[in-house]
Amino acid sequence: MLHFAFAIYSIVFTTLAGILSVAVIVMGYFSWTSMISCLIAGAVLAVPLTYAVLKQMDWSEPDEKHAAKKDRWYIR
Repeated sequence: MLHFAFAIYSIVFTTLAGILSVAVIVMGYFSWTSMISCLIAGAVLAVPLTYAVLKQMDWSEPDEKHAAKKDRWYIR
């Protein structure tokens, strides 16, 4: 689950940092400090959002119709 959390985090972080960067540019702040603060805020806010996304996902057993056949990896 940890590898999947890193994948979700990378998507959430880039999306959130991009949204914050566009919002700061629209407000008229074009300095490096405002852009770096958007990246830091995006990195910090992405942690609880990633946790919320992972909690909403179904981690039960997979469906039988999507599972591999029983004898697929059987060595004869």
